[in-house]
Amino acid sequence: GGARERLRDGPAPPPWPARLKLALDTARGLCHLHSKGIFPRDLTSKNCLVRCEDNGYTAVVGDFGLAEKIPTYSEGGEKEPLAVVGSPYWMAPEVLRGELYNEKADVFAYGIILCETIARVPADPDYLPRTEDFGLDVAAFCNLVGADCPAAFLHLAFHCCTMEPTARPSFLEIVQRLEAMLLLATRDPGQALPNNDGGTALPGNSAATLKGQAAKQLSFPNTPPGLLGQRLLTPEQPLSRSQSDVFRPRSPALPRAHDAPQRVNPFSQRQALQGGRIKLFDTPSKSL
Repeated sequence: GGARERLRDGPAPPPWPARLKLALDTARGLCHLHSKGIFPRDLTSKNCLVRCEDNGYTAVVGDFGLAEKIPTYSEGGEKEPLAVVGSPYWMAPEVLRGELYNEKADVFAYGIILCETIARVPADPDYLPRTEDFGLDVAAFCNLVGADCPAAFLHLAFHCCTMEPTARPSFLEIVQRLEAMLLLATRDPGQALPNNDGGTALPGNSAATLKGQAAKQLSFPNTPPGLLGQRLLTPEQPLSRSQSDVFRPRSPALPRAHDAPQRVNPFSQRQALQGGRIKLFDTPSKSL
């Protein structure tokens, strides 16, 4: 609620350990929901409630009015996509296209929330740059990121916003990665963090050791955020697709205010989305 806005809009940016802690709280809640076979489908920063306590801030996931059982799409069987629901700024591209989707749509929404947390901007594409096909504009976003941002945190946000749903991490993996980042961030900055292979990760922003299935190391010790996004992109994990792969625009591209003309608000190109400032509803799930 209001605490989240104060954290985002206040004069002093919250320290990175506090931001990592809020991200971890949210991921743990979603990991629990997914383990029970449920996914919210309307995960937004507004639905991640922040409590201010004596020992700091705590995040809690709320608003499950659009929650649904995680679908199982069997091979060869008839597959019917779930309804297109949610808040457009946070909805995964496959949801907006009316395709089959599952709990990985929550991961994309979570990635947008991480971007809001990292850059301290709202999800509105006038502030958080997006591509025409509802992906994250990585190069433009990196220009909003301070040099002190933990590289592993930025990488996690990009990983969650991958266009291909199967390439996004699970929330179990996200929790493991954030636990490692938070441990590193709260230890002596000059002390290296042991990794699972007996080696060490470099302190600070240079690298982070990720636990379990997420045991991947960033090896760009001197790469500024503006270049990090480009180095992390691979053909196997695109963060956007060409416009022709999605749909024909219903109106000419509209330039974002105060920015380069090639930037657009993709939610303005589909009349039904009303610029993204609406919420798409469905009848309550009968399976929950």
